[in-house]
Amino acid sequence: MSDIELPGCTPEPLMNYLKALGVFRLVAEDREHGDPAARLSWSGGKAVLQSKFDRDSLMKFFLEDYRPTPIVAPWNGGSGFYAGGSEPLEAIATSTTPRLQHYRDTIRTVRAIVPEQKPKDDDKLQLLTACRNELNDEVGGWLDSCFVLREDSTSFFPLLGTGGNDGRLDFTNNFFQRLNDVIGFAAGDAPTQSSRDYLSSALFADTIVSLGKSAIGQFNPGGIGGPNGTQGRFEADSRVNPWEFVLMIEGVLLFAGSVARRLGVGGSLKAAFPFTVDSVVVGSGSFCEKDSRNIGKEPPNSGELWLPLWSQGTSLSEVKHLFAEGRAQIGRSQARNSIEFGLAICTLGINRGIESFARYGFLRRNGKAFLATPIGRFKVEPRPKANLLNDPMLVRWIDSLRAACVETDGKKDRVPARFKSGLRQIDRSMFDFTSRSENKNNAKYLVDVLRSVGRTERVIATQGLGYFKDKQFGWRIRPLQRLNADWLLQTEAESAEVRLAASLAGIRSVRKKQILLVGPIRHFLEPVEGTKRVDWTRSSDLKTSSSVWSARPSADNLAAIFLRRQMEAFRQGLDDVSLRSPITASLDDVIAFLEGNTDDEKLSDLLWAFIGLNWSNLKLQKSERPRTPIPIEFGIPRLLVQRKSYRPQPVSHRIPEKNRTILRIMWRMADVGGATVVPDPTVFHHLASGRDTAVADCVDEAARRLKSSGLLVTGYRNRRQAGQSLNVQSTIPPERLLASMLFPLSDRDLVRIANTVLYPPESEE
Repeated sequence: MSDIELPGCTPEPLMNYLKALGVFRLVAEDREHGDPAARLSWSGGKAVLQSKFDRDSLMKFFLEDYRPTPIVAPWNGGSGFYAGGSEPLEAIATSTTPRLQHYRDTIRTVRAIVPEQKPKDDDKLQLLTACRNELNDEVGGWLDSCFVLREDSTSFFPLLGTGGNDGRLDFTNNFFQRLNDVIGFAAGDAPTQSSRDYLSSALFADTIVSLGKSAIGQFNPGGIGGPNGTQGRFEADSRVNPWEFVLMIEGVLLFAGSVARRLGVGGSLKAAFPFTVDSVVVGSGSFCEKDSRNIGKEPPNSGELWLPLWSQGTSLSEVKHLFAEGRAQIGRSQARNSIEFGLAICTLGINRGIESFARYGFLRRNGKAFLATPIGRFKVEPRPKANLLNDPMLVRWIDSLRAACVETDGKKDRVPARFKSGLRQIDRSMFDFTSRSENKNNAKYLVDVLRSVGRTERVIATQGLGYFKDKQFGWRIRPLQRLNADWLLQTEAESAEVRLAASLAGIRSVRKKQILLVGPIRHFLEPVEGTKRVDWTRSSDLKTSSSVWSARPSADNLAAIFLRRQMEAFRQGLDDVSLRSPITASLDDVIAFLEGNTDDEKLSDLLWAFIGLNWSNLKLQKSERPRTPIPIEFGIPRLLVQRKSYRPQPVSHRIPEKNRTILRIMWRMADVGGATVVPDPTVFHHLASGRDTAVADCVDEAARRLKSSGLLVTGYRNRRQAGQSLNVQSTIPPERLLASMLFPLSDRDLVRIANTVLYPPESEE
């Protein structure tokens, strides 16, 4: 075997890819003149044919021995079987060359079953069925490439438009004409020099030829002509190399296969064809929103075709099997759109030695004409963490959002732009993870997905409940819930915002004898009810909901949640503001928030995403972090959020370099006895007052409350001076200081605060 590189057969444009498949199929299927042992691979951006042929013998095979596949489309008006445009078909029907014998037989068979007039609607379906039953297997591959017959409808392969035509361009009639350009129709005709030059240019891209004026359709956007298509003229003609068109159409037949195996495709008709999915507006600047929608009864605006590229030489039977399967698997489901296809590749849903995919989108050009536009190369790399994107609860939530965003009311689009924008952000972030993520930055891309999901959940909860309420079917979209806890485990170390949001989202409800006293944190973010199975609060109860989140800045919203939770806790007779959470915030992260060193928008986005996690049995490993000095204006009031008892304890420390022992008085948590801190809501009302002295007043009030519990704060030299103002001058905004009180802290961090702000924190010998 020899390797023949085919520089004219490249992954882009679509025509060149299909040419490679056509050359390979024709060589490997012809047992008399071809090479059944031939193999195909892709290397260096071009196709490589491994066969017994060298360059000259390969040229001779196509010029002298190639027998065209009988390709017809009698269901189309321009197919030549009806009035108008019949000359090219008649030329084949009256030909005498043995190379077209199968073609002539097929035309006679079709003429016996076609009606006198172009069929429409039900008659067209009957003709498609008759063609599939009457025509032989050689034509059957072409038919399977054009359409799939269902019980009461027909699905068309976007690669071939609507059954072998692109708008008014009938591919089969054009095929007839291009055959006449490259092979003789009379017995004994020898190959012409122009045919030889066209073939050399099509295969090896080494011969300059003058292209004939002819339509190319959607397969080569650069060759369709049109306005500004050339210099010196307002409009250029569409031109094509006839051998390229012939080999391209022959290559399409490799997309035919075991149709029955492709019918388990859920609700997507496009997915019935190999590597074809619904389009989602991500991954290319060529897309706009309309490219992912169906308009009226017209054909879909843009399906997508993902063409596989492989580097190992592959036999024809293996390639046919690949295209016959033609699907990417996500768990037990088949990928339905470009997002799911990219996800399936990352999770090893494709495992056939494929190294990459060339992605094409079918974009509307005008009327019913489309362009097969290259929109990127997708490298196949296993990313196990991509399984998170296939979280069943997340997929169900996104599916319901997608379904709601395509609903229309007649000609007027009822879907507000804010929901479509949220869906696009989710799609874009998920696609970015599947296409750009690397092993070292998976967490960053996963966080981007969480942020887009959380942001959309917030928009739905605060601005969309009126729209998503359906009188007949209930809620179109339910609250985000029961997501895989691995989302947090995989992103916990990414940033302080992730850890802080997780600690807030985990704040649990307070119950007494199965009676709910104070709800979990999400009850204060959005109008929901229930804790295990969450649903939107009934519309009549929206005004009495605990939710206080609004369009204010994030810090203001967190402050409002703290005050509301505090009010409900004391109204229910609780001792303190319960902040029980399976995850406590790092004190250093909280101080970073206080000092404005965190991204508040990111924090709020993640909080809204994390409230949808399944929090049962979730545990995170606490890691040691650098200890940041604790601001006194935070530490003093923070001790009054929860009811705790503290007791001083002497602790001896050995100092090796000084060779002596130091006795230090340290505070510790007291299980029994000690000084008990009794929370008082009036301390925090100072922070919500809006006064310039809000922070100083809060700290002074908190210091007095601690003194009444038997605890003196640093700054009071003795008990006689306790109660006087500490004159705290702080740069921390009051609303930010109030918001920081909401973060759950561990007992160890509370002890650290006590040892920082309570007297005496100094060492004694």
